[in-house]
Amino acid sequence: MERLFLLSARSRGLPVWVRYVATTLIVVACLLLRLWIFGHQPGLPFLMFFPAVILVGLAFDRGTGVYAALLSGLLSVWFLVEPTGSLGIDKASDLLALILFLAIALFTAFVMEALHVALRRLAQERQGLAIANAELADMAKARGTLLSEAVHRARNDLQRLAATLHLQAGAVQEASARRALQDASSRIMALARINARLDEHRNDGHAVVQSRGFLEGLAQDLREAAVALRPIALAVQAEDHAVPMARAVPIGLIVNELVGNALKYAFPDEMDGRVSVQFRRDGEDFVLAVEDNGIGLDPAKPPQGSGLGTRISRALAGQLGGGIEAIAATPGGNRPGLRWTMRFPAT
Repeated sequence: MERLFLLSARSRGLPVWVRYVATTLIVVACLLLRLWIFGHQPGLPFLMFFPAVILVGLAFDRGTGVYAALLSGLLSVWFLVEPTGSLGIDKASDLLALILFLAIALFTAFVMEALHVALRRLAQERQGLAIANAELADMAKARGTLLSEAVHRARNDLQRLAATLHLQAGAVQEASARRALQDASSRIMALARINARLDEHRNDGHAVVQSRGFLEGLAQDLREAAVALRPIALAVQAEDHAVPMARAVPIGLIVNELVGNALKYAFPDEMDGRVSVQFRRDGEDFVLAVEDNGIGLDPAKPPQGSGLGTRISRALAGQLGGGIEAIAATPGGNRPGLRWTMRFPAT
């Protein structure tokens, strides 16, 4: 029905005389159909004219509907109501039938017009909504393009800075200074890789990333940059959650630091092993875990390295509103390993 009303919008734009001539022809056709089927027999003289009123109201407008109702009543009285051939009505029942017909027909004409108006407004609202949705889509696309461009520029700047520090490290004679520059260069490169994965796995037009693809991409980068030919497997088990980019950056840096520490200290002398990264939601919190099956921590020995990576990880966990702790992955074993667990609010 709605489609019929919308299709009739074209016929409502016809010239006035065309609409009224068409209405006259439709009413006359209904009269001829009544005479062909029933002849001049009395009874139900107005029944066949209801389709004419409905059809005219559907195709044209309220004015033609009223005209169809009045013309139908006039022709019915002249041809079908005793005495035929005049506008006089002898029976009170026929007069009452005429009044009821005109009341129902006129009501139908006004109802059809009201439906036209309502559906026209609905179509306009839908058109406005479609335009608004298109504008929102364009805005989201533009925002996504700007965001992608910003991430791309930041990544290029970080890569240039990392390359500069790496070159500077090669020119420094002192071993500790050279090592510090190299560490700074590697951390900046890690941040550049994280930026690349943010752009790759973010939702279009939104500053959020999907956790599974993001962490799997980081693991792939670490395999290529750090694991290389070492006999160490790096696996990711991550649930898929939408994470704001502002929170994904510290998550990526923490993964980079903890996996890097495991690769540096957990598997000495080309020992084989496994490092796993896990990410899941537990109630109102996210839980990130990095676990290895290496030599673990020996309380009797001083910690290896400067401990900067651990301090960075704790500081980043604090920025996320959470904390981080380390325990033996398999206590009492020959290779106890180490499990770092960070818990922080999901929102």
